[in-house]
Amino acid sequence: MPEEIEVETTELQDAIDELHKERSERVAEEKLTHWTRYIGLTTAILAVFAAVGALRSGGLINEAMISQLKASDKWNEYQSARQKTHLYTLQTNAILDGAVAFAPHPEAAPKTNSKEKSKGGEKPKFRPKSAEDRVADYEKQIATEEEKSKKLSTEAKEFEKEAEHLKKAHEMFAQSVAFIQVAIALGAISALTKLKPVWLMSILVGAAGLVLCVMGLINSGF
Repeated sequence: MPEEIEVETTELQDAIDELHKERSERVAEEKLTHWTRYIGLTTAILAVFAAVGALRSGGLINEAMISQLKASDKWNEYQSARQKTHLYTLQTNAILDGAVAFAPHPEAAPKTNSKEKSKGGEKPKFRPKSAEDRVADYEKQIATEEEKSKKLSTEAKEFEKEAEHLKKAHEMFAQSVAFIQVAIALGAISALTKLKPVWLMSILVGAAGLVLCVMGLINSGF
């Protein structure tokens, strides 16, 4: 009969115990590092908000620049209207001063007979506007330019206010992107080092970035 193979029970038991020990260590390690599977999820969410924040930040700063340029144009028109008002005022004052200085005495004014002028069929000669008429015209122009300057001033201030509002929303998005980028970097470090506190810090920093991003969306009207 062939000799039966003898198996060392002690060695077999040791091998089994070693396998159980390795399995227990793997299970324990998986329990300790099971949170690492969520790093990818949080990183993906943060990356989406970072992309949205960067896109809105660039768009808002362009809109703010356009509003600021419109405000500058309105202020230029305002300055032009104010200069016209000043010139019309100077001209009006000059006419009034001249009328007072060179006004003839009422007794010295020649008397003319309208009936005599009508005889002979002569056409009345062209009469330039009197000082009173020119002053009235300039006063109308002054009133028009004053109204125009008030309207332009209001529009310019509205554009400046809009530009300032857009700049604040842009700053919120820019800060949001910065916080989220730091959070993503911390998440990558935690995945490499298997340090859970680093991942928790990444979540906190990312949450701050998300709050700023949401505030920017609300302030910018989406």
